[in-house]
Amino acid sequence: MGCPAIPDGEKCMPGDLRRNPATGGRAAADGADGADGGTILILTLGYLMVAAMLVVVVTDVSAVYLARRSVASAADGAALAAAQRIDENAIYTATAAFEELPLADINATVEQYQQQADPSGRTTLTSSLVDATTVEVEGSRTVNLPVVGYLGVGPVTVRAGAQAQSVVRQPAAP
Repeated sequence: MGCPAIPDGEKCMPGDLRRNPATGGRAAADGADGADGGTILILTLGYLMVAAMLVVVVTDVSAVYLARRSVASAADGAALAAAQRIDENAIYTATAAFEELPLADINATVEQYQQQADPSGRTTLTSSLVDATTVEVEGSRTVNLPVVGYLGVGPVTVRAGAQAQSVVRQPAAP
């Protein structure tokens, strides 16, 4: 690229500024007139919007994930506590060997565990017997989304379940 003739007689070097005849101002010697300065602003705003949307998604997904883990942990603990709640009266009054351990008060045990594990009452645990030795606990919690909740997106309900079993092991032969 050659330098255009400059009427003042100055030498032209690559990258020098010269006068723009249309505006009278100075412009770059390579012909750029600064018209693409607005696209940088648009790109920057676009990247900022993408980053803000990622923050929103990560924040809300993290809240749901942590609530799900909390419910799963509470269901596991409650199922284990209920499976360990053996009916001692039936054990001590029995005359025959047991093939399975009788479980007692599993609903009361799960309720007590729920009150100790989550005093706020946000987690709901329900229990049932699958068979005579297996306890199943289902838990749920409603999560208010911290960011998009302000936009009217309703709360999300997370659920988790767990099973625990009490097994009788026969003593080994001497």
